[in-house]
Amino acid sequence: MHAQLHVIAMRNPIHALLFFAFAFIERVASWSDEPHMLIAYIAYENLNDNEKATLDRILKNSHDKNFDNIISAATWPDHIKASDLRRSHHSFPFERNEILNIFNDWHYIRTPYNPMMVNLPPKHLYGHIGKHNVAGISKHIYRTLVSIKKKAKYGSYYSYNFYLKYFIHLFGDIHQPLHTLNFFNGHLLNGDKGGNNITVSYGGMNSNIHYLCDSIFNTRRKKWPSANVQKIKKDAIKLMNSFPPGEFRSQLRIPKDKIGYIDTIVHEAYDLAIEYIYKKLPVDDLSKGKIFPVNKTFVKQLKDILNRQMVLAGYRLAEYLKDILNNVPDDL
Repeated sequence: MHAQLHVIAMRNPIHALLFFAFAFIERVASWSDEPHMLIAYIAYENLNDNEKATLDRILKNSHDKNFDNIISAATWPDHIKASDLRRSHHSFPFERNEILNIFNDWHYIRTPYNPMMVNLPPKHLYGHIGKHNVAGISKHIYRTLVSIKKKAKYGSYYSYNFYLKYFIHLFGDIHQPLHTLNFFNGHLLNGDKGGNNITVSYGGMNSNIHYLCDSIFNTRRKKWPSANVQKIKKDAIKLMNSFPPGEFRSQLRIPKDKIGYIDTIVHEAYDLAIEYIYKKLPVDDLSKGKIFPVNKTFVKQLKDILNRQMVLAGYRLAEYLKDILNNVPDDL
């Protein structure tokens, strides 16, 4: 391998520079599908046979045959995003370079976290209010699909696939703490974009804290379609054994108002971000141009929280999917 790199550098320095640049992007900026796949399969395992059959039938009639099962479906909303070199989105044989960026704001909610009391303009103070964010879209999809109430000739396989794939994916996103806030201080007057503008050093490498949370510190980096489906299923079962439902107690006592409860889920994740990330960092000094070291205790605590959130998301998602699937028209 080293000999090959030497040959590349000798033959064409520009090619060598690009090679190392792409290698760096792949190492620190690759977007992971694995947590979404695990959350989806945990939810699937907590459905009954009839609910599974309904979901399987809908997904098998997907307009996109490369995302026609519960595990791949969970990753679809990321795969249809416009290609972004910063995320090192790899085009697979079945993919073209996508241009769908209109849905990007659906994946997060930027509730302000402003401990330094920076003077914020209205767009940052109130930008998280409304339905065009991860919380609002999740509510809209759930409300829409439950309101069908099995009425004949309502909905199509296309609309059900679009809504279900987004709901499954976004429900995972609202459990990832850094998808729920925007941190401000005197150096970050437009916010840190959920940790994307904060770089930490960990394990001999530098990366933004948002990516590290998305991949659970590089322990959950498998991507569709290269991920081994059976391994994903086994890992999901293992996670459920590590975090059985009894572990969560009141967090699985979901009220009748499941639409309102989505706000509770977002607030929980927001509080976790503050407690386990920002309170452990020098909030007055955080800026885009600096690198902040984090220690083993920080990493261990945050990994435990993120794995726990992943399983909790799966259990909760099952309860929401039950309502949706039990209202699918019999004639679909």
